[in-house]
Amino acid sequence: MKKRSPNCALPVLTALFAAALAFNIQQCALANVQNSIKDTVLAFKLPDMPWSDAYKQKKLQEKQEKEEEPMVQTVQEWQERATDIKMEHRVSEPYKEPPNPKLVEKLEWQTFFEKYNSAPGSRELNLEKLQKNKIARSLGVISPDFKLMAYTECYFHPSNRQTSSALYIYPLDTSKGKKQRVTEADIFAGAKKTPLISTTHETLKQALFSSFTIVDWSKDNKKVLLKEKIGSSYDGIYQTNIWVYFLDDKNTDSDKNPDSKLNKTSKSSKEGSIYPYGRKYERLNDVIKQYWFYTDRLNLNRYRWNVKPLGFLAENENIIVCAAYTYDEKNREHIFLGSWSIDISSGEVNLLSTSASDNFEISTNGLVINKRLP
Repeated sequence: MKKRSPNCALPVLTALFAAALAFNIQQCALANVQNSIKDTVLAFKLPDMPWSDAYKQKKLQEKQEKEEEPMVQTVQEWQERATDIKMEHRVSEPYKEPPNPKLVEKLEWQTFFEKYNSAPGSRELNLEKLQKNKIARSLGVISPDFKLMAYTECYFHPSNRQTSSALYIYPLDTSKGKKQRVTEADIFAGAKKTPLISTTHETLKQALFSSFTIVDWSKDNKKVLLKEKIGSSYDGIYQTNIWVYFLDDKNTDSDKNPDSKLNKTSKSSKEGSIYPYGRKYERLNDVIKQYWFYTDRLNLNRYRWNVKPLGFLAENENIIVCAAYTYDEKNREHIFLGSWSIDISSGEVNLLSTSASDNFEISTNGLVINKRLP
């Protein structure tokens, strides 16, 4: 029987186990050192620059995370979300700037009607930009019954430096309110551009100046008083003529018919002409010159003088009141030549007063629309 040898495998296994354990401890220590180094590197890593794409993407993600509902990225996602939006949420509120307590709120200008011929005879057509714009239009003067609106236009002809003028009357739409019918009046679309009275002549004189200015409407809505200033572009105004445009009863009811008689002026200006027609009262200037020549031997042909129509006399609207005066060296009103009257029916001219302190009650009938602060 053989004798057993001692067991030598146990020391070998023990040595192998010790070596493996030492190796694992070494690997764990190495991993710990690597993780420590990695954390140290990440801790000292510089942040992305503001202009880099990574920085912009990071900020966008942070913004979307803060939003209650992140921004959609695809069309399909938008369509899915749009089906869940309620109607009251689809109306976006406009941006409202927070009020500044230091600023004063701007007030809106309100529209008012005011008397046109106040003070009497003071209205003049502004012709400062006539040569530049080639046309100047007056204010629209509304009749007392708010059915018609009269206005004048002045034209500059560069070829011969002549200035001419014309009168137009526009029928207002009475189906609208008074302010609305005036503010919405379109003088180019609603009325034919055929002048009722025109100062344009076939033989145009060089630098001839002639312009119409509306003075006032009559109280019965059937007459328009005008003044025509005649002069030269070089020498100034040297004469004023008085015009009255007569309308018949049918014209005041033709506010919706632009083809009515308003645009068919009779060429005759004598009494008894077919309505409507315009009449020029040329006798006034001759009577004033004759009166002062036989009274004080004053020859007005040697001086600059003029006539200013003030309007219709309040107690009798068949009478037109005018004031005559001369100019001084500075072209100002200097010498009063009397208050005169014209009977528009007969054309008779009378002297009312030679004193500038005598006043006469002038009717103010026409209206204009104006915007001002309340």
